[in-house]
Amino acid sequence: MAFLFLPTLPATLRTGFYTRAHDTMNHTPSRSFSLRLCVLLLGCIPLLIAGCAGSRPTTSIQETSIGSVFLESVSDSSFQASHPIKLSETTVGDVLRGIHTKEKSGLLLLLGKAAKSTNLNDIRTFSEDEIAFLTPHITAALAQATATQRVGFRIYSTPYLASSAKTAPQREMTAGYLFADGLSLHVILTQYRHYPGKRPTASQKEPRPLPDTDGLRDREVTFLPEGAVRSDVYDRSSWIGKSEDRSLAIDYQLLARLLTPPPPPVPAPQPAPIVTAPPPPPQAPPVVKQDTELQAFKEEMKALRKKVDEQEAELQRLKNPPLKKKPAP
Repeated sequence: MAFLFLPTLPATLRTGFYTRAHDTMNHTPSRSFSLRLCVLLLGCIPLLIAGCAGSRPTTSIQETSIGSVFLESVSDSSFQASHPIKLSETTVGDVLRGIHTKEKSGLLLLLGKAAKSTNLNDIRTFSEDEIAFLTPHITAALAQATATQRVGFRIYSTPYLASSAKTAPQREMTAGYLFADGLSLHVILTQYRHYPGKRPTASQKEPRPLPDTDGLRDREVTFLPEGAVRSDVYDRSSWIGKSEDRSLAIDYQLLARLLTPPPPPVPAPQPAPIVTAPPPPPQAPPVVKQDTELQAFKEEMKALRKKVDEQEAELQRLKNPPLKKKPAP
């Protein structure tokens, strides 16, 4: 077995090994040396394999000076994402917009910042420009990812420095991962506005600064609105700063309902106006009755006319009496 690794050894070591191997035929101590050398060489194999497997294969989705989005394979067999998944850019943007980083207020903060006043800043993790860059590319990455891949992202930003600063500012990096699981979108923040060698600001000076390799030493990742966070996925009850402080599981369907404005109130129904029916028109008398009354009226008029004629005749007779005949002489 040992001779399989001899070609990779230096010439002096190979010569010594051959000499020792030759002596094993006659001397027992040489045999033990050979066995120890074989064990040493075999022990290096796992280290070489681990070194080769340490880098995870990635697939670039977008790479610019602003940042990058990529797919990364996860070797853990227990990892099983709901990929590929098609989410709207509105949903992804709402998730990014709700992520906040807040300074911790527990014992870890008191240990690390014993000599300064605590400033529990709660700020959004991503600016609107960063959300505008990340949203379409993360949406495309989730639609392309497999069940064994997660979506990674990096965002670069330049911190504000006073005009009197003599050195050029270094770009800070915010990085993390996302993956979908059922109706939840998991977000893991691995770095927040940090660069190697970054020193604490004036408000973060400590007598003995604790190492902060990712900008998240004194911060925890939170989400607004809190009602969309699935608290049963990650244990966030610890105050000693566990990795759960950087992980979120967001129910994106519930988030959409929480962000939807309520419908306007429905006005109370007004009572319907009471409409009274107009009185029915007077009914015309029967035609037969009208004819009878008309006939009687005509008869009366005829009788009156006759009486008037008789009275006029009598009046004429009285006015003009007949001449009396004179008696004959």
